[in-house]
Amino acid sequence: MIVWVSGTTGSGKTTLSNLFASLGWSIVREQLPTQAFSDFAAAPHKCCEPLQRAIIGSRLEQFKKLTSGNIVFDRSASEDVAVFCQMHYERGYLDLPAYDRLRHLANYAEAQMPTPDLILYLAPSVETLQRRISATHPAVIAENLSRQLALYEEWIGSRQEDVLRVDNTSCGPGALVRLFEGIRNA
Repeated sequence: MIVWVSGTTGSGKTTLSNLFASLGWSIVREQLPTQAFSDFAAAPHKCCEPLQRAIIGSRLEQFKKLTSGNIVFDRSASEDVAVFCQMHYERGYLDLPAYDRLRHLANYAEAQMPTPDLILYLAPSVETLQRRISATHPAVIAENLSRQLALYEEWIGSRQEDVLRVDNTSCGPGALVRLFEGIRNA
């Protein structure tokens, strides 16, 4: 089974992906290269394309190393382009040629990877998201949360796969751990 764990920055994707890993699933993680992410935070106009290229490329490289079985993607290349690259293009951090190059790269990566059996879309409240990302993410991400949410709604609405929307506003990681332990022990 292939599952995409999707959602905005701070929605809990990585925590949920780690819980899937504890059940033996293979994980394609979102890898943010530390230096590229720092460079982007300091100079988004200059460093956006290299960061997005690294993120999309890392998804494909990780997937190529997996064998078969149950796989969870901590965000997808489709989201990278439809949400983040689009948002950065609108903000002027990507010009049209850079946006097109990233879209082409994401299309290439997606063609090499399976489509999801399920998209698990984490959708906590805006207040919860703001609280989660305000201290840990650069201002360029936090300031664009409302646009990120709108782009996610458009993206989710365009998907043909099964989508399970989960409001995890009042659900901490501990509750998910207990749920997954119950599933494992069942």
